[in-house]
Amino acid sequence: MERFRVAENRVLDVDGHSFLFLVRENAIFEVAPEMKILLDRCSSNGDLSRDEILARIGRSPEDSVKTFNGLVRRRVIETRTDKAASPTGAQATGYSIPISTLVLHVTDDCNMGCLYCYRPPREKASNRPPEEKRMMTPEVAERAIDFLFERSGSLKKMVLVFFGGEPFLNFDLIRVAVKHAKQKAEESGKKIDFAVTTNGTLLTDAAVRFIQENEIGVTVSIDGFEKAHDRYRRFADGSPSYSAIVPNVAELVRASDRRPVVARVTVAGGAEDVPVILDHLLEMGFAEVGFAPVTTCDPSYQLDDDCMKQLLCRFGALSERFLSAAAHSDFFGFSNLIDLLVALHEGEVKSYPCGAGIGLFSVDPEGRLYLCQRLTGEERFCMGDLTRGLDDSKLRIFRGQAEADRKEACGSCWARTVCAGGCYHESLVREGDLTAPNLHYCEWIKSWLEMGLRVYGRIALDRPEYLDKLSIMRGHASA
Repeated sequence: MERFRVAENRVLDVDGHSFLFLVRENAIFEVAPEMKILLDRCSSNGDLSRDEILARIGRSPEDSVKTFNGLVRRRVIETRTDKAASPTGAQATGYSIPISTLVLHVTDDCNMGCLYCYRPPREKASNRPPEEKRMMTPEVAERAIDFLFERSGSLKKMVLVFFGGEPFLNFDLIRVAVKHAKQKAEESGKKIDFAVTTNGTLLTDAAVRFIQENEIGVTVSIDGFEKAHDRYRRFADGSPSYSAIVPNVAELVRASDRRPVVARVTVAGGAEDVPVILDHLLEMGFAEVGFAPVTTCDPSYQLDDDCMKQLLCRFGALSERFLSAAAHSDFFGFSNLIDLLVALHEGEVKSYPCGAGIGLFSVDPEGRLYLCQRLTGEERFCMGDLTRGLDDSKLRIFRGQAEADRKEACGSCWARTVCAGGCYHESLVREGDLTAPNLHYCEWIKSWLEMGLRVYGRIALDRPEYLDKLSIMRGHASA
């Protein structure tokens, strides 16, 4: 006889309403009080037969069956087979997965010497041989773009990202790459989007005009107001960079009427000023601001437990401001919360932390393929090259080890379908193993997810259409 049980879940009280978060489905929805009572009854008794569950529903036979079928359909109640279902993602679909995003590491060189940079310090870089400050050539860029289109399969839309170093040190190459990619897109009947991450110091009038003409999405690495930014983000000679970036950003946001400009803040040393930094950057004209704790083992910059608690507290305050804006259908550009709400709204179930080594790869100036931009240059994580293609055996090993279901510490974690163990580069730096879960901030992630779930519930109660708008803004189709 088939046995059933209540699926793994977490129940949250939001303003007197009960919301059910289904872990395996990454789905959240409101449940009536009597349904919560029913789930409690079924959860406390382990596996149950269909008749036992129908008896606990306690309605007319017809209504009980209808309720039972609805719970099964929404996967609130599952069978043992459902629970043991094979994992999603790369393991279930084989290894010839279409590539949707390619990151061109257009140069190793950078005109800044940020103290917390995960690359070798600038003072060491100046002593490197010239070949270690490589510039990608047009030939490599065009081969990389051809590779992207060849490996895109049936996908109709791809993304080409320019990264470095500082990408605009190789601006001429970016011009060539965009032209070639547009030509390939026209020939193949596909669409290609462009994005660049820059420190903002080389955004000349020509660069800004090019960005606007080609609708390139721009992320500027900037750490906030002058004192906060110049604390760690300085030029290679040690001079401050904030005053050089501000006029460039002003021109960029003025001219970028088609694609919003986003700021990325590296949080290092402490998190006290996060709300002030967000306000400052929004006032500068950035559409959104995202915060990322620095990835380092150096205690001079690393956020300790107290700082991470402080960061969570600041995120909580910003979340309240986000809710206040949402109540008036206004937009508040706090990227971290927006990304989380959209992931919940779309029911995005993660088997892997990100697309690295799945649908995303990075290409170095010599045409070698790596798992992602942050691992570019790490020979252990080279997955092939543009001439011979991807190394399927290495990818098979990586994907097998990286999947969240295979990480023992993640197996019973209720946040696993949202986190999936965390950033690979962060794991490598902090845990010493690329595919290890980021246990050093596991509890933080769960606290942040619970905060996001409560925000989601409050918006769902008052302005559910606002969640649809956020999803559309992130490129998802309207419900």
